Amino acid sequence: MDALEAKRYWIALTLIPSLSPRKFHILLENFSSTQEIWEAPLAKLKEIPGFAESAQTFCAYREKVNVDKALEQIVRLGLTVVTLEDAQYPEPLRTIPDPPPVLYLRGKYLEKDKLAIAIVGTRRADKYGRSLAASFAEEQGRLGFTIVSGMALGIDTAAHTSALKANARTIAILGSSFTNIYPQDNLELLEQIIASGCAMTEFAPGVNPAQWTFPQRNRIISGLSRGVLVVEAPEDSGALITARWALEQGREVFVVPGPISPESAWRHRGSHKLIKNGAKLVESVTDILEEFKDLRALFTVRRERPAPVQKPKLPPLEEKIFSVLEFEPMHFDEIVSKTGLSVGEVSKGLLTLSLQGLVQELEGKHYVKLP
Repeated sequence: MDALEAKRYWIALTLIPSLSPRKFHILLENFSSTQEIWEAPLAKLKEIPGFAESAQTFCAYREKVNVDKALEQIVRLGLTVVTLEDAQYPEPLRTIPDPPPVLYLRGKYLEKDKLAIAIVGTRRADKYGRSLAASFAEEQGRLGFTIVSGMALGIDTAAHTSALKANARTIAILGSSFTNIYPQDNLELLEQIIASGCAMTEFAPGVNPAQWTFPQRNRIISGLSRGVLVVEAPEDSGALITARWALEQGREVFVVPGPISPESAWRHRGSHKLIKNGAKLVESVTDILEEFKDLRALFTVRRERPAPVQKPKLPPLEEKIFSVLEFEPMHFDEIVSKTGLSVGEVSKGLLTLSLQGLVQELEGKHYVKLP
């Protein structure tokens, strides 16, 4: 509870329904701490450019917030609270505009989850769409991608479920708080995801799913991922919102085309518009991998040689080198710099790790962890 208490004011601010991520960031830029924000008088809040019109409403909500109740709910639900100040905050999200200041998690977000792909699409998916989502999720999961989606019915469910079957990591981004899970039909799936992966939301305990929460949630789905794969999206699909967020965030957008027969075309009209507007049409996972030139050699290795199921206990030298390596290529000189070891020590340690199947050497003296 002491660790939670240290985040008391971060949590308190997420309980104010009128405080959007953008406005939260405006306040962070104008005050030295969240406690100072919480205690700021109305007059001072009215002086802040971009926040003045919201100051009165903010103060009215602030008086009604029950932070202690929220803290009790967080403990009861077994949630982890991660703020922008924490080292555990997902690095990919730090790069997007107005990242969520606070995340509520069940399960664990891992370093290797930086290598992620989002799979999204309609809730009203047919057998064709569900089959494609499952196939892409399974193959990408086996390659080491973490599969990110929104735990909705349809395409999201197919992606999460297939990733689990492939023993891959998968992350569910909720469009509500953990006190009001949506959809209720996927509660069992959520527990399976948490057991081997992670579920997260920016919405504080007590926030119900609403029309506005899902579009806001979608920027986290794309923000956590290197790219977004759209499968079966009609013109009104929320997946199109995720694709727009991806483009704004500098992420890749991929689309699986659908049939154009009159009885099925409507299911893919949104997908086909994305393709017409420049999204990459994909027919296989290879089409997606082509866009990640920095990882192409790594994926070739992973397809040819599976990694060990469990990392063995390493001697101090190898452990130090392994701890600084990432699941994306790192140059030999950077490894030397990060470890503080000599060139000879690093060369020896990398050779040992490679022989154990824990590390792979790529072109240009680059090295990667194998998942």
